[in-house]
Amino acid sequence: MEAKQTIDDDPIRLVTDERLDFNHFRPLRKSYIVAASYRSGSAYLCWKLWQTGLLGAPSEVLNPSGELRALMARFKTSSPAEYVVKLIEHRASRNGIFGMKAHFHHFEAFLKEYPLFLEALSPVTFIYLARRDKVAQAVSMAKAFQTNWWSSRKRNWWSSDGTKVPVPPLRYDRALIEKCMKEVEVQDAGWLQWFESNSIAPHQVIYEDLIADPTVAVRSIVERLGAQNDQPDEVNVPAAEKQGDDTNEEWIERFRHEASAAGKHDKAAAGAASRDVVAADAQPDAPEAETHFCDRFSGLIENRPRGPSSATDLFDATRLRRRYDAIISRNRELLQNARVLDIMSSYGFWSLAALDAGATHVVGVESSAKLLKAVKQKFSEYGINSKSYRFIRSDIFKALATFKPGQFDVILCKSFERCHFPQIFFQHFSRLRPKHVILDTKIVRGDGPIARFSIAAGRSRPIISCPSHDLIVYLCEPAFRWRLVDWQAMGITDWTGVQDYARDLHRTYVLDRQ
Repeated sequence: MEAKQTIDDDPIRLVTDERLDFNHFRPLRKSYIVAASYRSGSAYLCWKLWQTGLLGAPSEVLNPSGELRALMARFKTSSPAEYVVKLIEHRASRNGIFGMKAHFHHFEAFLKEYPLFLEALSPVTFIYLARRDKVAQAVSMAKAFQTNWWSSRKRNWWSSDGTKVPVPPLRYDRALIEKCMKEVEVQDAGWLQWFESNSIAPHQVIYEDLIADPTVAVRSIVERLGAQNDQPDEVNVPAAEKQGDDTNEEWIERFRHEASAAGKHDKAAAGAASRDVVAADAQPDAPEAETHFCDRFSGLIENRPRGPSSATDLFDATRLRRRYDAIISRNRELLQNARVLDIMSSYGFWSLAALDAGATHVVGVESSAKLLKAVKQKFSEYGINSKSYRFIRSDIFKALATFKPGQFDVILCKSFERCHFPQIFFQHFSRLRPKHVILDTKIVRGDGPIARFSIAAGRSRPIISCPSHDLIVYLCEPAFRWRLVDWQAMGITDWTGVQDYARDLHRTYVLDRQ
């Protein structure tokens, strides 16, 4: 969530801003974790707790795609243990109380990586925030998912060249709301099961009660943490704004009406079926449309490593389907009868997609032995011809050095920003002389051929190097001509999950050998 105060006439836009640090550097007295699910009001509650000046500066510091990455970079920490120490130093109030909020899948992943996490926060109190109206919660989540606005301050959408991009219109989507309800259910269940297995009785706050009277909810937490007589810090953190509007109410009413009608229809259909059994071959099957690759090979997708976005894989699965359409479907003619190199093949999705699109042979390069074992097993289950693929466990640069010029017709590079050193990669591309390189990458703004380097969160802490468009153009010369897959021409009306492509912050390039 974004702060809205101004210090020295320079607005603070992110909760990671160092001007929001306390920097008392006093010993930790106690801590708390707001255990929440998406759209449960956790950002609002945390702002209210922050405003007291007694309960630290709680925010979502375990999200690897958000604050965790940003704060680890700012604190220059090299391990989760160091990170927690720095968090306490900079985000605990003068009374020694530190707080944060977390979604269960982020909490679980961080705890797995740092088993002593809770000991470092000891004594820790859990505040479980739940919402009674799950339909309203799911609708709020569906809206945020479509717009990518997860805070009360709405962001302008800008392309990489500084042009303002129209925000995609909201679209009622019953299936998406149902998936969001499942996401909420899984997140809540994760917390409740963990509390039970660890014999923890959390302090519970209900969202509807919080909205009705936030003073009561906040006071109960202050008293639970024994901070009511402490000296507060001076803070300037305004309350968050309510994001719900008439659209929320319309969707909630429509969803409930449709769910009620569907329930009545199901009962009527069940009664009719019990009275009138129709033979299975009474009518011929209707012709079916071609099934999407992601549906035909759903088992491979379900077993892939989960991203940090959600507990049910809702976000990643939606995004993956759109990226397949741009990277594979739009380049199907290039893959026909092609020999393909799949860089960072991971769980094999793109290797199998290339074979399915007509490639004659695919070589996948992956450094994880665990992933390679799972891929080979899944390919065998699907009955994929073993002579059509080969997977190599290797560092990508070492593997590239062993390949011969002309060995591949197409090179798939789906996450170029994770290739560490762009110039070295292009040197390999030039030497190997493929006919085409399909390159998908994040793009940074900036004049001239530049790359912005950062270190990703996680156990391996890989280097991320996001190039500018000018750098891609520069590196292509003289070996390749570049062209873009036009996402705007793909007929997408719902940009859910791929808003960064809509904003031109992520691009798909095709490089043709000159």
